[in-house]
Amino acid sequence: MNIVPALLAMLCGAVLTAQVGGNALLGKSLNNPYIPAAVNMVTGLIFTMVLLLMVHRPLPAVEQLRAAPWWTWLAGGFLGTVYLTGNILLAPRLGAAALVGLVVTGQLLFAVAADHYGWLGFVQHHATIWRCLGCLLMIGGVTLIAKF
Repeated sequence: MNIVPALLAMLCGAVLTAQVGGNALLGKSLNNPYIPAAVNMVTGLIFTMVLLLMVHRPLPAVEQLRAAPWWTWLAGGFLGTVYLTGNILLAPRLGAAALVGLVVTGQLLFAVAADHYGWLGFVQHHATIWRCLGCLLMIGGVTLIAKF
């Protein structure tokens, strides 16, 4: 594994944890756990549009837009809202370490299944004994973090 992408991925994990904390704090300040998800999506849209304009890549052709599966247009926004709102609601109850550990464990379990079956367009990678053992170790690790 190349160290630079691995470090950048870890930085993304730290950014997600900071996002969860900021959203949970905003929800607590506003006494409403749902507004931060909307704020997150709106500000995300604004910053993404600025980034898109800065990159100056040509926009996709109409044929490319039509070629994408219909559900992919909804999945990101819907699932992103479920993820954000879930984190905002669960962060005060679980704490940062347990929440992130459980989220990452859930991601890993689904990712191994998605790889194994080739779901969502992922290249098929079999769920070997080592991958399954890694999943069990993650479950054990998150159990220790969440309980102690």
